Amino acid sequence: MPEPALTAEEITRWILEERARALAGTLVAEEPVDTVELVVLTVGPERYGVDADRVREVRPLAELTPVPGTPPFWAGIVNVRGTLYPVLDLRRHLGLPAAGPGDQAQKVVLVSAAGLTVGLMVEDASGVRAVPADAIGPPLGGASEAVTATVRGVTDDLLAILDVEALLPDPRLVVKEVPT
Repeated sequence: MPEPALTAEEITRWILEERARALAGTLVAEEPVDTVELVVLTVGPERYGVDADRVREVRPLAELTPVPGTPPFWAGIVNVRGTLYPVLDLRRHLGLPAAGPGDQAQKVVLVSAAGLTVGLMVEDASGVRAVPADAIGPPLGGASEAVTATVRGVTDDLLAILDVEALLPDPRLVVKEVPT
């Protein structure tokens, strides 16, 4: 004897019951992904990420005052609400090519680490990006000494991760007063 045909209503009820059973099943817990929040900076032709926890403020580059007798990678000082901060020209410090006509620094990113707060002179700070910690590979080889000392890794899309904890206490940045 042939089986009786199901009505459209019975088919709909059966489909909905199957979906309800599937949705009522236990969820597979996803392992939390360890991510690093990075502020993305543009310095010359390169992009760098700085741990967002280390960034205090991003400001337009204005009223930069040069300080005579400092090495060329120190661009000068800025006054932010009555506090003076030294400004490091990342382009010069990292040994990147000189700025072209449209590549002038536009912003200062105040970063803090090792008990210091310093401004980093950059072309742009384009935003915050979450990067999975396991997506950060080792630094690229063949870089300058300043880069190898301060870059802790590189992502697949070549975002170099600056280690502010290593950058700020770098003894090469210390300006030594020479008595005259």
